[in-house]
Formats: sequence, C-alpha cells, structure tokens
Amino acid sequence: MSDIIIIKQEELNRLLKPLIDKVDNLVKSFENAKAISNKAIYSEAEAARFLSCSTKKLQQLRNNQDIGFVRQKNGRKVLYRYEHLMEYLASHELKKKK
Repeated sequence: MSDIIIIKQEELNRLLKPLIDKVDNLVKSFENAKAISNKAIYSEAEAARFLSCSTKKLQQLRNNQDIGFVRQKNGRKVLYRYEHLMEYLASHELKKKK
C-alpha cells in the first residue's frame, strides 16, 4: 500500500528553488566554458590567467619551448591558440600512481 502526500504549490516551489538555481548555475558554467573554448586566440595576459600563472612564467615556458605560440607578423606581440594551451596542460598533467 502506498501513501499519498499532498503538498501545496508554494511549498513545492520553495523546496525545488535551490535545485533549480543550482541547475541554472551549471548551465551558465557550461556556456562560459564553451565560449572560452571557442575563442581561437589568447593574449599573453589571457593565456596566463587561463593557466593560472604569471606572464613571466609563460615567457619562460615559451623560451624553453614547452608551449606553442604565434607571433604577429612584423610585431612583438605573442598570441596563444586554445590548442597551444590545452596541449601544454595535457603534457603536464599528473598521472596517478597505480
């Protein structure tokens, strides 16, 4: 035999609101991640923020040929493609010991 629970619409809304808010936040996070990954080119400052490092560290990585980059034609400005950043992260990912 099953029990029937009767709940008012307002109570149901109050109970579901935190869950709905969390789902909305997840959707926004996914949309932001998609927008970031679709961006083709990053400046040095943007790439450093993406990797959570300083621009000086990024320059060291570049000088050591640890990360790919693009230099603007006839210019000093250094740019990074999304693929450069992801390749660097993948090559420096720590693996769990078995």
